[in-house]
Amino acid sequence: MLIFFRKNKFYKIFLLFILIFFSNTIKANIIRDAEIENFLTEMANPIFEAANLNLNSVDIYIFNDKAVNAFVACGQKVFINTGLIQSFEDPSMLRGVLAHETGHIAGGHLARSDKAMEKAQTPMIVGLLLGIGAAIAGESDAAQALLLGSQQIAKGMIAKYSRGQESAADQAAFHYLEKIEKSSTGMLEVLYSFANQEALSPRQQKIRVRSHPVSRDRIRSLEEKVKKSEFIDNKDEDELIFKYKMIQAKLDGFLNNANDIVKNEKDNSDHSKYALAVAFYRQALLSDSLSVLDELILKYPKNAWYYELKGQILYESGKIEDSIKPYTIALEIEEKEPLLMVGLATALNARGDKGDAKKAINLLKESLKYDKKNSQTWYQLAISYSDEKNIGMAELSSAERHFLTGNTKMASFHAKKSLRYLNNSDIFKLRAQDILIDAENKAKWKRRCPV
Repeated sequence: MLIFFRKNKFYKIFLLFILIFFSNTIKANIIRDAEIENFLTEMANPIFEAANLNLNSVDIYIFNDKAVNAFVACGQKVFINTGLIQSFEDPSMLRGVLAHETGHIAGGHLARSDKAMEKAQTPMIVGLLLGIGAAIAGESDAAQALLLGSQQIAKGMIAKYSRGQESAADQAAFHYLEKIEKSSTGMLEVLYSFANQEALSPRQQKIRVRSHPVSRDRIRSLEEKVKKSEFIDNKDEDELIFKYKMIQAKLDGFLNNANDIVKNEKDNSDHSKYALAVAFYRQALLSDSLSVLDELILKYPKNAWYYELKGQILYESGKIEDSIKPYTIALEIEEKEPLLMVGLATALNARGDKGDAKKAINLLKESLKYDKKNSQTWYQLAISYSDEKNIGMAELSSAERHFLTGNTKMASFHAKKSLRYLNNSDIFKLRAQDILIDAENKAKWKRRCPV
């Protein structure tokens, strides 16, 4: 049977299904971590400024994927794979990738014609049809392979940059790094590491090579400039290298095989201890985990991230009362960190003592000044307001949460419920009405970025 896809109602329904499918995939793979986000921001902001980008308009997301890759989507949103952070030996290599992706943003390389989009839609739809058929037939493995395969085909067709754009992004990246007086040797090392992959078949190549084609001419052009740079020998500060090793260790601890980490961690370095603390926790060896973590806290009493991790481990182990102190200390050190505010508020809500809900509300409202895109903030606000018997604000908070994640049906449901309790003169009633209006604008939500 031949299947022809025309721009009819069926076609549009399938496109909507695809948007929902990929939206859920992206959101499910986003990692939020204050320590890693702060490090990436510290690395990236000077580059964004050198490219004359508005810092408030560019977002960085940590994408939980072992592939060594980074990509830009939805205009000015940069996604950094965990696999890339874990794999690069030196932070200068990560900086080079950030500079290169910034070159794509500044160069407007993300603009794609409708024709290119349509070419990608057909293999996506065919893959989805076959995948759904396999799922109905009970072939779960085949269904997953087909669904993911259609995603990879589309990703390759949409995200692939031309060699000209790649070269332009390289040159722009070099200019940005010169502007902030950083060496471009890390960027060259990244190109060297991928250059030999072009000789392999597309199936054997890494995703970054397929979406960011490498050529010898491209490397030679950059080599000449790097060798002439007055900043070629500039090295990163020891403090930055230490931070990089520690975020790598944290990711290793959470994402790699915990048993392997415990067996193989034989050195006494700080980053090894960090990974070990997480690995012990994942093995439910709470006392061992806290013992290693306390060693790091004793050595670095002003490092907020060790206290935060201790709070997280205690909270997730059911020791709610014990988790509040390390969360509090972490926030005293990093006073403006919104994720720490949300972490402490979550622990206070879970404890539920007299006055905890009000403290949580204050923390969560403060966190929104710095981060308005965390759905967990609104979820915890709904809990806090509910504990305070403020049903109107609890419902509005739930509406905000669902509105943020793109669930317009639930956003409308809770916004309508909030109107029963909010006063006519209340500014929050106007916000509930705004959510109802925006949620009904379906055309807007079809074009909405999934994060």
